Amino acid sequence: MSNYRHLYQLIEDVFNKDGIRELCMDVSLDTGVDLQFENLAGDTTRRKAQELQEFARRNQITPELLQAIHRAKPRVDLTQFGGPEPNVAAPQNVEPDNGEQGAGQIAPAITPETVYENFDISIRPTGNKNEYLLEAESPYGETADSIRNLFPFDDDNYKYLANMLRDVQASKPKFANELGEMLRRFLFPPQIQEEFSKSLSSARATGKDGLRVRLNINRESNELYQVPWEFCRDDKAFLAVNDDTPLVRYMPTNRPPAPIKVPDTVKILLAWANPKDLVELTGIQNEIDAIQEALKDFTQTGKVVIEILPKATSAELFDRVSKNRPDIFHFIGHGDLDSSGGAIVLEDGGSGHVLLNGDLLLELFQGTNTKLIILSACQTGTMGEKSKKPASAQAFMGLAPKLVWGGLPAVIAMQYDLPDRAARPFMKTLYEFLAMGKPLDWAMTKARLGLRFAILDKPYWGIPVLFMRAPDGNIWA
Repeated sequence: MSNYRHLYQLIEDVFNKDGIRELCMDVSLDTGVDLQFENLAGDTTRRKAQELQEFARRNQITPELLQAIHRAKPRVDLTQFGGPEPNVAAPQNVEPDNGEQGAGQIAPAITPETVYENFDISIRPTGNKNEYLLEAESPYGETADSIRNLFPFDDDNYKYLANMLRDVQASKPKFANELGEMLRRFLFPPQIQEEFSKSLSSARATGKDGLRVRLNINRESNELYQVPWEFCRDDKAFLAVNDDTPLVRYMPTNRPPAPIKVPDTVKILLAWANPKDLVELTGIQNEIDAIQEALKDFTQTGKVVIEILPKATSAELFDRVSKNRPDIFHFIGHGDLDSSGGAIVLEDGGSGHVLLNGDLLLELFQGTNTKLIILSACQTGTMGEKSKKPASAQAFMGLAPKLVWGGLPAVIAMQYDLPDRAARPFMKTLYEFLAMGKPLDWAMTKARLGLRFAILDKPYWGIPVLFMRAPDGNIWA
């Protein structure tokens, strides 16, 4: 699947006019062909890029043009045009385009832009038991009327399948398939399925990569937040592991994410807590190792800095966040269903624990420009005699939407406890694609796919959930 239909689109995205001028000079020196920037028709960046592509085609020097692009932008992926593979560890100066980015700034690896249209499915209660109104909308059309549909909360088969998938030891792909069909029948009644198929075809025909399926669940319908929508199928496949149809839980607010440029260095704060009075976590180091491995090339070149906060207390967390203002905050540990709907569990400096709920987390991160929070419950779902606590994943699923409603751009949470052997491949792939500058929902789809193929006999890929209010999946402006 192509990310660009034409080479000129890539050139326009990663070069300004001065950059195209230098490309012309480089190709001329390399081939001896008289290629003058001034002779390219038009005065816009797009027109110059189009003329450059056409000139190279007519003069049979497209391979030399691709090599020149690679020399100037070694981290750009040119393989779909027959060019070199990207060198993601290479430093690269990103040129301003229409004044949006200052000269000389260094950004994460650039790959061809991934562009989706949005397909929004809104769900709100009718007031009748288990009955909801559904509406669908995309740039290509919308359902004529709201559609009433019953969710199968009382269906014994739904309860059975949901419980089997929640039990990570018992879960099987066949349960995911069966539940996915039930979810499809709710989300995609005939009118919405028809609109979806039409919109997906239109998106492909206009050069887009597909449709971003955004579930917009009414805030009053808390029961729907615990539904494992990530297992939903369309009429052909699971949405959440299909590059054409990334699935997000979309939470539009009247406070759009504050625009910030890609930082010179992406700062990640990775905090973990393992209080002695709770069930011991077993997969912390495994997850940390996976993240460090995924980002090794970027940390070595200074593009990413990972700060680890072990045995985190509330005071230490405040100190690190206020001083270093992380771009990404990743927490590994227990969650708790407190009276506010969810909290992370920190250590108290001794043998006990304290809770940090959604209100306190929002206070902690206000004004920091933190773009993503990851809440990872690794192997904490069993109820031990020592714990007497609800499952961490359930707590994080209550906490995540509150954080996004409160103003954070995006939160990733686990709707069930993610087994240790699944956390490593998922986190590794997620961070690899985030570091490459990919949209968050696209990176999530790839991470789910990576997990699916790493563990074929368990549908663990449906456990991670993305809550987001960024309209296009980009956490950077």
